[in-house]
Amino acid sequence: MAPRLIITGSTGYIGARLVAMARERGFDVVELGRRLGPAWRIGDEPAASDLEGAIGLVHLAHSWATPPEAAEEENVNISGTLKLAEAAKAAGVPRFVFASSTSSRREALNVYGRTKFRIEEHLAACKAAPIVRTARIGLVYGGPRTAMYGLMAKLAALSPILPMIGLSRKVQPIHLDEVAAGLLALATGENQPLKTFVLAPEKPISFAAWLRILRRGQGKGNLHFIPVPLTAALLACRMTKLLPLIPTVDPERVLGLAGAAPMESSESLRLLKLNLADPAPTLAGEFGQTHEEPSRREAQALLRYLGIAPTEIQLQRLCEGLRREGLSPLGLSPAMIRHPGLLALFEPPANRTRHRLAQALYLADLASEPERASGKKVGFFGAMLAISSDVLLFPLRVLLAGRYR
Repeated sequence: MAPRLIITGSTGYIGARLVAMARERGFDVVELGRRLGPAWRIGDEPAASDLEGAIGLVHLAHSWATPPEAAEEENVNISGTLKLAEAAKAAGVPRFVFASSTSSRREALNVYGRTKFRIEEHLAACKAAPIVRTARIGLVYGGPRTAMYGLMAKLAALSPILPMIGLSRKVQPIHLDEVAAGLLALATGENQPLKTFVLAPEKPISFAAWLRILRRGQGKGNLHFIPVPLTAALLACRMTKLLPLIPTVDPERVLGLAGAAPMESSESLRLLKLNLADPAPTLAGEFGQTHEEPSRREAQALLRYLGIAPTEIQLQRLCEGLRREGLSPLGLSPAMIRHPGLLALFEPPANRTRHRLAQALYLADLASEPERASGKKVGFFGAMLAISSDVLLFPLRVLLAGRYR
């Protein structure tokens, strides 16, 4: 008989992936609160029969209906979580996993972070404390572009110049699959020595670096920022509700970012046997599934710029080289792909090994070399024309080469 696992919040961003992973691994999953599962919503007293026989319960559900100014005793997230944990303990469930956040702090700027912290405090002091394990989850990315991840991906792709707060703040991105695997390990593992686990990478990165990774993963070029004060950002959040065609931003998310601070996670990752992936190649791979054709068109443009009529083998060789070096996609505009000669305006005026476009052109030259026939020697007039062209283009290259740096 398959082991039984109970999950709340199963229709959410994390919950849906956790349900899928648990079923893939042979668990009998009960989605508490879903229409197809036992009727329940946070704050309700669960039926003992719905909980009995389960090896673990993962609590992901969170109600956003509670007003931010509501008193603690009226916050259904606090009272409902305690009620569920104590009911699980009474029904003999050996493990109760509470999904918290790395924004969980007493002094958190956002209500969500403060609420999560208060729930953690209450769980540690309640009757169910012996079976409770808390998972503080970092900045989740990957999979369907929804929730905070979807919003950040849209903002990063919106424009090469982005007004943003908290650019120097440290964040800890963790893939959706890694979060699901960590929660599953907590819900099914025996004798875990810690009460609170941090599901996040050991080495945080700046929020600015994270947004650049998101943009490049979607086939866009570099990203430049305009630092924005927190008060102005909160005002802009209110404006997004009034303006069409731009993503609506919840002030709670902005405040959560403004108060973000990294947490130590090495011991948690070791105990859960989680080896976290580098987000840059992971995202490039995920987005690349839908951006394969643009990457191929970019490779064609690079070869044509070098005066080469690309063959299939050259394109395959170049695409693979660009992916391996983290240069695909470069984010070339449609105009440059149609008219590769425009790349002359952006090519750096000297051989800069760190310049992305220079690296890509170097790889294009290598990719075409095995099939390239030795050409005729360039005559005097041809050489003079090439030198004159370089001299005339030099000022423009100095100004524009930074785009693909």
